[in-house]
Amino acid sequence: MIQPPLLKILPRTLALILLCGLGFVIADMFLDGPGRSLDERLITWLRDPANPQRMIGPRLLEESMRDFTAVGGYAVLLMVSFCFAVFARLELSRASFWFFVLSVTSGFLFNVLIKELVQRDRPDVVPHLSFVKGSTSFPSAHAMMSVIVYVTIGLLLSTRTRDRHLQRLFSVFPLWLAGVIGVSRVCMGVHYPTDVLAGWTMGLVWTWAAFRFRERIMVGPEPRT
Repeated sequence: MIQPPLLKILPRTLALILLCGLGFVIADMFLDGPGRSLDERLITWLRDPANPQRMIGPRLLEESMRDFTAVGGYAVLLMVSFCFAVFARLELSRASFWFFVLSVTSGFLFNVLIKELVQRDRPDVVPHLSFVKGSTSFPSAHAMMSVIVYVTIGLLLSTRTRDRHLQRLFSVFPLWLAGVIGVSRVCMGVHYPTDVLAGWTMGLVWTWAAFRFRERIMVGPEPRT
């Protein structure tokens, strides 16, 4: 099996994200009253009005969001990528190994390039609940790279089984995980919602394009009729 059986889930998820982005832009245009944008207001709404150093809701929720944001951090992604790369080389194939390594590496470099070109500052409307090293905010590297790393791993694993339930699990769970990671970045106050939407969008496009390119290389161009 060359291509993941549920690769079509990527463009469908992308369409949903783009629809959410369009709704966000329209809502921002019709936002009543002067002052902050919807981006800034959403971050503010997630904080306790009496204590901006705390998220709304129970402390367990805040700690859970901090845990999820760590799952999309560079240290965890690097460790997961290294472990899966070794697995791919030993249990899958040399082609799968290089496909995974090149997809993740090129995706990371593309994220860095976009950040340098856009140069959008991080939110400063609330205190950050998670340490951040860089000052550039767009797009969210956590959102983009969690899609590229976890979804690529899941889709590659889905090619190793014919069990439809496992195929769905390998295809859907990484998307859910990347979704929660992106939301956690807004909860931490270190990214605007539009940063996260852009990160998800770029991650989905990058991953889908990588698998389509992989199919083209391994199968070759369709014969002319």
